[in-house]
Amino acid sequence: MYRLVVSELAHSDLDNIVSYIAIQLANPLAATTFLDEVEKCYGYLKSNPFIYERCHDAYLEKGAYRKATIKNYALVYKVDEAARVVIIYRFFYGAQDYIKLI
Repeated sequence: MYRLVVSELAHSDLDNIVSYIAIQLANPLAATTFLDEVEKCYGYLKSNPFIYERCHDAYLEKGAYRKATIKNYALVYKVDEAARVVIIYRFFYGAQDYIKLI
């Protein structure tokens, strides 16, 4: 098993996404479903962090960043194999140019 470390930015991103879905889109059920999907993804990352693909951008790929797609959002993370830690850096809207924000 790997240990998850979620950055403050990732926590903030997730809070903003859930608030947007629940309040702006007035769909609390979809927000809850999204959180359930995030928890499921976290479980996968703890047991097999290499299940998701490397980022396709050359800079991010060189830095060994990976991404998991959850609904319309991308979770960007790295794996520290030696420490058996998965570091979650950010959540982004899928259409967002997140490469410059890492």
